[in-house]
Amino acid sequence: MKKFLSRMMLLATMAAAMTTLASCETEDDYIAQQLRSGDWQGYIGAYYSDRWGISGSTYATVMRFESRGEYYTSGRGYELNYNVNSPHYDYACSSFKWFIVDGEITLLYDDDVWTPIYIVDYSLGSTWFRGRIYTPSRQRIQFEFENVAYDDWDYYRNGHYGSYGDFGNPRYFHSRTDVDRGGDVPFLDRSDIARENSGESDAFSVASGEFAKAIQERAGK
Repeated sequence: MKKFLSRMMLLATMAAAMTTLASCETEDDYIAQQLRSGDWQGYIGAYYSDRWGISGSTYATVMRFESRGEYYTSGRGYELNYNVNSPHYDYACSSFKWFIVDGEITLLYDDDVWTPIYIVDYSLGSTWFRGRIYTPSRQRIQFEFENVAYDDWDYYRNGHYGSYGDFGNPRYFHSRTDVDRGGDVPFLDRSDIARENSGESDAFSVASGEFAKAIQERAGK
């Protein structure tokens, strides 16, 4: 009887482990599907000053996530930052690689100015995407996006958001590694995970107006 119970316990443990692994894969798949479901538009606090060296409150961001197919948890994306008063004159547009591991979203920008960044504490639903971006220098920058159908990408390539910090929604995700990180442990550099198969289109980085001026000034030109 004891031998039978031991076998049953072993089978139960194996089943629990397989269920945990399956749920992990399912969560990453779900997150990837949500990211690909539309364009994400909104505001990223302190981002425009920290990355581009410009100040003000008239800037906005649109991000698009693409991949080779619906079952991929990695791919290529595009980010557009622009002045809402002059979107076709003052803007910066760049492409990036993205991948998800244990719920942690990593972005590798092709312009190599702000790379990599990590999105680890966030709420993601069919109409919203909000949380915190972590930079290599340990900055934590809040962002608030809504799902939109942005139709002006071709120009750059040739709402209601809710309150910050409200992560009580059941669609709240965070990386498992971040749970044990304690806030002081360095981020894992997963740059090699999806470099080979994440690109869909040619990389590009373009800027105009005050964004281009800010880039030149930071480069000492």
